[in-house]
Amino acid sequence: MTKLLLVLLMIIGIALTGCGEQPGTADERDTEGTDAGEVTDDDEDGGNGESGAAAGSAILDLSTPELAVGQWIEFGADDIPQTVTISVVATEENQGTECYWVQLSGEDFVAQILVDPIGINIAFEGYEEMFDDFMVDPAAYIRENMADAEGMADMFGNDENMDKALDFLRAIRMIKFDQQGMIMAIDMAGVPEFLEGMMDDPAFKDQFQQGFTEGFTDEGGQEGLNEFLAELDNIEFAVVETEVEVAGQTVKGIEFSIIHPEGEIVAVISSELPLVPLAYASVTGFEDDESHFVQVRGFGFEGTENLLPGVPAQTIPAMMFLQGMTQQMGAAGAPQGRGIN
Repeated sequence: MTKLLLVLLMIIGIALTGCGEQPGTADERDTEGTDAGEVTDDDEDGGNGESGAAAGSAILDLSTPELAVGQWIEFGADDIPQTVTISVVATEENQGTECYWVQLSGEDFVAQILVDPIGINIAFEGYEEMFDDFMVDPAAYIRENMADAEGMADMFGNDENMDKALDFLRAIRMIKFDQQGMIMAIDMAGVPEFLEGMMDDPAFKDQFQQGFTEGFTDEGGQEGLNEFLAELDNIEFAVVETEVEVAGQTVKGIEFSIIHPEGEIVAVISSELPLVPLAYASVTGFEDDESHFVQVRGFGFEGTENLLPGVPAQTIPAMMFLQGMTQQMGAAGAPQGRGIN
């Protein structure tokens, strides 16, 4: 189950990025498909490793159809029989906004996240420019922003990216789960404002930068990063339009690949899929010389089942945990976020 849980974490990350309204259908975008796995090398740069997006051949579209009850998508990893299903099972008004209960379920777990669709779209828009900058020239982007711990700390901890993270938190209104047969919930009200207050404190920013840099150095991260940077000239990044069969249906999408003499990473992204735009992802070679993959095993737009129906037996404010943690860490005097009563 360890591998499946890692897959789940990756899917959750992509899901939070992908739950944005799709800007038109595939036909409206007028994409021309090629065979999956074909990496073009006839761009203006002669195929020297620059992304196809730089020549305008494709755009990495991470949007999905607008959220609606009934949508579902199921993922599996390698030959593991267990799967992870993400689905939209109900709506609920929260703070004057109609939100959607997005359910994550597997063989021995189930949880739900109450998502504000407007907030998710706002958060998604905040990342579009970053994706565009990366896809123009991935190698140059990595060298500029990730050459050392200080650069990465600044990239993750600057005001712009902190605001993007807060936008995602604002879009998550509540979390519901099963605890020994009892439905429990965690209310996220006040959390973004609390964290925003902390992030506005210059002392917090300095502490974040110092902690990130020291931890990275202590773990030998810079040495490994230097080795990776030295290999960038041997890595080819490619983006091509494609058509793939997903759970018996053909969808149009984009294939993003990272190719190195010792291995290859491939991901197929399709905005025609509900909830999560990932159709397929694989890693081949590198350290273990094996191949591992994640793929969609089924998807649809109706027929979901609410596995945690009804009102929770208990709702716990997430703020209670945050305030307790800051007190234990000696941060009882940390600035309170705006809007906290």
